Amino acid sequence: MYIPPYFKIEDPEAIERVVRENGLATLITASSEGLKVSHLPLLYAPSDSAAGNGFITGHMSRGNDHWTALDGESESLAIFHGPDAYVSPEWYEEGPAAPTWNFAVVHMRGPARAIDESDWLSEHVDKLTEHHEMKTLGHSTPTDRDYKVGRLGGIVGVQMKVASVEAKFKLNQNRSAADRLAVADHLDAIGDQAAEDVAGLMRRHGGA
Repeated sequence: MYIPPYFKIEDPEAIERVVRENGLATLITASSEGLKVSHLPLLYAPSDSAAGNGFITGHMSRGNDHWTALDGESESLAIFHGPDAYVSPEWYEEGPAAPTWNFAVVHMRGPARAIDESDWLSEHVDKLTEHHEMKTLGHSTPTDRDYKVGRLGGIVGVQMKVASVEAKFKLNQNRSAADRLAVADHLDAIGDQAAEDVAGLMRRHGGA
């Protein structure tokens, strides 16, 4: 991923926040049949040790042949898309300026393997459900056991050992402080959640 120095983010907490709050990711794996691409809710567990980057876990439909390419050795790429918003040149305090797009994105690479073990899948589905229920509702909603068991046969687990992490937060860091503040204010005024989220990132990381 092309990342100019002023858009590069290395703060682990900032990266984890984008991954945690934008859980639907794009998983890409090269195979003998070409690129396999799937859009999946993924969970990231950072490593407790400074020696590693942690693991990503998820699952996909058994009918999706992407999992057959996950051999535990070949590299996969997981892309977590953070909030994004269009930026009008009219919003800048200083000119000249061109229209642009502000966004945050995180790339994680590493070998991924398919997991077809009922105990692992059951625990994973519970963790994934609890994570998003807590985020959305503020409390955990248990899944009916018989229903969950019946559904597990239709999915295959995914686990990636994260070998590298790249994060690009393009938030007008190459513009003046006055421009960044003006853009953030305009994004807040739009009334769109994604635009407001970008404005929040600009204030935390873009100096707005």
